[in-house]
Amino acid sequence: MKKLLIIALAGFLGTSCVSTKVHKTLQEKYDLLANESDQLRQKNEARIADNSELQRTLSEARQEVSVLTQDTTVKFDKMRALQTKYDRLSKQYDYLLDNNNSLIAASARENKTLMDQLSTMQSRLQAKEDSLNTERRMLERGQRRVDELEGIIRRKDSTVAFVRQKVADALLGFNGKGLTVNMRDGKVYVSLENSLLFAPGSWNVAANGQVALENLAKVLADNEDISVLVEGHTDNDPYRGQGQVKDNWDLSVLRATNVVKILTGSSGLSPERITAAGRGEFVPLVANDSPENKAVNRRTEIILTPDLTELANLLEGEK
Repeated sequence: MKKLLIIALAGFLGTSCVSTKVHKTLQEKYDLLANESDQLRQKNEARIADNSELQRTLSEARQEVSVLTQDTTVKFDKMRALQTKYDRLSKQYDYLLDNNNSLIAASARENKTLMDQLSTMQSRLQAKEDSLNTERRMLERGQRRVDELEGIIRRKDSTVAFVRQKVADALLGFNGKGLTVNMRDGKVYVSLENSLLFAPGSWNVAANGQVALENLAKVLADNEDISVLVEGHTDNDPYRGQGQVKDNWDLSVLRATNVVKILTGSSGLSPERITAAGRGEFVPLVANDSPENKAVNRRTEIILTPDLTELANLLEGEK
């Protein structure tokens, strides 16, 4: 459009008779317009180039948008799949959590039951242990008592054996003359037949018997922890005496009493340690069915017993 205007103006100028001034003016305008036309053309070319660049950029942008759209769709699908998976896992988690809470509650109840049972068992075991400790202490105390008893018994047996030997030594000269010394049941038995001590029907001790009793009294006086029991024994023949002595009871008592008097006479043997007893015919050693057996049963037994005070005190302490 501008080119046509310029050409027309030029033709007009060429054919018209105008002044030089006008021509100059028109020429300046023409140059100015030509210059502007060049500038416009350059700008248009630049804009065309810019437009092409923009078109290329727009095309690239559209491609990127398409790619991003596709990528977004894929990611959205993935996200939706992940959301679905998450929802499913969340439900499973809630289920497991509820189930786990139930299991925890059940386990807690079971643990409480077990703890109660354990506590009961511990209490029972503690009671049993206390009982066993008590029994153990009782056994230990009992063992100490047993040891003490055994010690006392050993000392007693030792004392009895010692006294027996002393008695046997003191009465050595009377062996085979109606005198025997034995030890049984923890005691020493000195048995003297009536033929050594008494005449038939008499309760007075014969001279030979007095010597034997005096020798025995010396041993007994030297052993103060020995108690003495003198027992008079007869056979079963009825006593035919007169006066206060009416039967074998009386006779056995008188014989035992006279033996005691000799034992305590001059030896220093304390009467508090000695006892006299008459047993009559009722504790025979053998059957009274022959003169020989009756002679055996007619006897005086001196029974020596160790002092059991220590043993009695120990046993009394256990009550």
